Amino acid sequence: MWNVIKGETGRAVRSAGVLAVLAALLVAIVGTALSIGAGTALRTVQQRAADQAMDRRMELACSAVAAETGRYVDTMRMIAASAGSMRPLTRTAFAQTVRPLEQMGLTGATSIAFMVAATDEQIPRLRAVWRDRGVADLGQGVVGPQHGQGHENENEHEHVFSVFSHPLAGLTAAEGTGSSLPQAAAQALVEARHSGQVTVSDTYLPSRDTQLPPHRQQRSFVLVAPVYGPLADTGAAQSFLGWMLMEVRGQDFIGATLQHVIHGSADVQLRAHHADGTDVTVTTLEAAGDDPRDLQRGGQVRVAQRHWHLRIAATSAYLPETNSALPAAVTAAGIAASVLLALLAFTLAGSRARARAQVVEATTELRAAEQAARRQAALLTAVLDSVSDGVSVVDEHGAFLLHNPAAKSILGVTSTSDRIGSWQRHYGIFTPDGEDPFPTEQMPLVRALAGESAEQVPMMVRNLAHSDGVIISVSARPLDAASGQAGAVAVFHDITAVREREAKLAATSAALHEELAQHEADQAELRAARDELVAQKAYLNQIMDAINVAVMTVGTDGRLVHGNRVARVVLPPGEAPTVAEIAMKLNMTHPDGAPMPIEETPLVRALRGEKVNNMEALVTVHDGTRRAVAVHARPLHRTDGQVVGAVASSFDITALREREAELSAFAGIVAHDLKRPLAAVRGFAELVHESLADQTGLDEQVRHLERAMAATGRMSRLIDDLLTYATARDAPLLLAPVRLDTLMRELVDEHLTAVSADPSALIPQVYVGSLPNVRADVALIRQLLDNLIGNAIKYTPPGRAARVDITAHSAGDGWVRLEVADRGIGIPPGEHQAIFASFHRVATAYSGTGLGLAICQRIVERHGGTIAAGDNPGGGARFSITLPAASVGVEQAA
Repeated sequence: MWNVIKGETGRAVRSAGVLAVLAALLVAIVGTALSIGAGTALRTVQQRAADQAMDRRMELACSAVAAETGRYVDTMRMIAASAGSMRPLTRTAFAQTVRPLEQMGLTGATSIAFMVAATDEQIPRLRAVWRDRGVADLGQGVVGPQHGQGHENENEHEHVFSVFSHPLAGLTAAEGTGSSLPQAAAQALVEARHSGQVTVSDTYLPSRDTQLPPHRQQRSFVLVAPVYGPLADTGAAQSFLGWMLMEVRGQDFIGATLQHVIHGSADVQLRAHHADGTDVTVTTLEAAGDDPRDLQRGGQVRVAQRHWHLRIAATSAYLPETNSALPAAVTAAGIAASVLLALLAFTLAGSRARARAQVVEATTELRAAEQAARRQAALLTAVLDSVSDGVSVVDEHGAFLLHNPAAKSILGVTSTSDRIGSWQRHYGIFTPDGEDPFPTEQMPLVRALAGESAEQVPMMVRNLAHSDGVIISVSARPLDAASGQAGAVAVFHDITAVREREAKLAATSAALHEELAQHEADQAELRAARDELVAQKAYLNQIMDAINVAVMTVGTDGRLVHGNRVARVVLPPGEAPTVAEIAMKLNMTHPDGAPMPIEETPLVRALRGEKVNNMEALVTVHDGTRRAVAVHARPLHRTDGQVVGAVASSFDITALREREAELSAFAGIVAHDLKRPLAAVRGFAELVHESLADQTGLDEQVRHLERAMAATGRMSRLIDDLLTYATARDAPLLLAPVRLDTLMRELVDEHLTAVSADPSALIPQVYVGSLPNVRADVALIRQLLDNLIGNAIKYTPPGRAARVDITAHSAGDGWVRLEVADRGIGIPPGEHQAIFASFHRVATAYSGTGLGLAICQRIVERHGGTIAAGDNPGGGARFSITLPAASVGVEQAA
């Protein structure tokens, strides 16, 4: 026996040694893994900090560039406004205006200059004006931007002169020479003059930098602000005086701005988007070091009217926020600590193994008995742990000896209370309805301690773990002291789900009864609503049948749903004819007699979601006659917007059109018959005028004849306008693609030629932008544009050359918006809509019939478009016209 014990002890010692080695290795491996994991986690945190640092730098860089450029733009706007208010602007006044710029720290700004422009005819007067203000000689100047487009004559080119110049850093051109005007700066002058706002140019390489080494060259740009004179007392528009132009060296300007934000921690590149679509680098800043730039960011920065692109790149290891050796230090320290713990574990495990061997040798039999007892206890514990019901045991004093896992889960309280009087409060025990605390003397365990058995007593447990409360069923039995332990045992299980199912079943039954009652009430309401709808339908049918307008409603399948009395007279026979059958029955055509395809009929267009307003057509009525009708159609929608049908209404306008035709014929005959005698009167008056002009003493008679000839001329124009007014409404439309660009330039040439015939007249300045093609009647569109251009040139204050800007852009959905803006006398307040009325005139100092804009409105409306008048910023009027765009890809146009 002793030898067996000794052998077991030796094996235990050897096993303990192996376990010590394994424990030491396990501690070393786990500690090393945790150390590496901690270092990796710290590195991830540092990487996230690097990303956030780059985001902050990008945001700061964009904000800094935007703020600095905004400061330069505001400065230019202030200087231009100050210069415009000077009366007059002299060399001294200019110097006083720009001298504060020297103290504003405008980094990169080389100079600021005041520039003017003049045509060849205006140069002599311009030299005299500025000679009086202290500029000895304006020099030859340089050919500046072309103010008008589409005309190749000398009047269309302006010469630009630098009148005053003030250095800010470096050198600037001499006053009056205008010695250098890069193409980018010239384009900026045009944009600033047209927009009236501060404009930034494309970047360029100044001529002074071409002689420098490449690493010292800098691209520059100019900021241009238009200068306008003060408002006159008469309310006329501000006059354009010239430009304020500041040249800025890009590398100095942006480099100084960004250096305070980036602090040399990142590469910076700022690129400008030029008007020709190319991107050009304005400036670059490079951080120290050649390591790869693993962090990059990009963003847009607004500079005046343009957007420049800013990009930064940095090496994360060099960022101050992430430059730390903490991950490596944590990893190394963790590995070292793991090795020390492994050695300690090996030492402790070996000592424990030797002590354990001595204990095993002394207590082998006791351990065997203990193991048997443990197996029995483990079996009992496993049984209790495996049951789903809660089991609790208390001794004779009420102290808890046992709570199995199910009991802890059901009760929701892990701690125990050994005082019977505190059980209700400690566990939160209430009556099943949850209203009152459960009486302590009626608790099953209390009754069991008193020797009484309790069976399936319901109660509610409500505490922090069960805030809504759970219902349990408890059974309790007393324990016999003879069995080795006095006390009581309780078994309980959760019956919350059972109670909920019972409650839901009862609620469902009650709900079914209520639903049946509600269903019967709903049926009664539906029957009442149906009767009311039937009555309303009959009432509406009576109303629809009473009106003298044909009304038809169709469904999405195109079949008739309803037609009133007037419509039923002309409808084809059948229960529900289709739209095609209705159109065939009515033989619907356009007013000019052209057949109308089914897809162009009002109901079909409304089914496609279109709104048809006042569409004229010819139809055949029940007696076989042809009648003119005006049709309106609308789609019908559900609440979700889906089309569910269409409705159309039409009324007879035959009598109206017959009266209009009679009036048009009458007007044409009257106009034609008036023109012949009027021409005769004018001819005889001219003959008499020629015969009396050379005779003396007849000046008063000659003036009378001239007034008579002028009156005949006005009457002739009135007759022509009346004929044009009638033609604009009644003449058939011959729609075809029209090249607005070509047509507009022809009309502008005609008007300029007519004006230039008068030697005393000032030549108008006309700007024609890029114009698209439209689909229209070329004769009517020519009349429309001729009237608008003529008005823009005509209604200009005396002594001032007319200025007209003609532009166009897409209005969406197949429409083109054409705008004609002038700098004339403008439109009085409240007259912007009235000017389109027939014979309406707002400027009595100018001759006219008052039909020009009424003709324009008729032409535009016949093409389905709109025309509106408004005020032009800076003075004058702006007319906006919408016309249908020509199809994409049209090659042949009128």
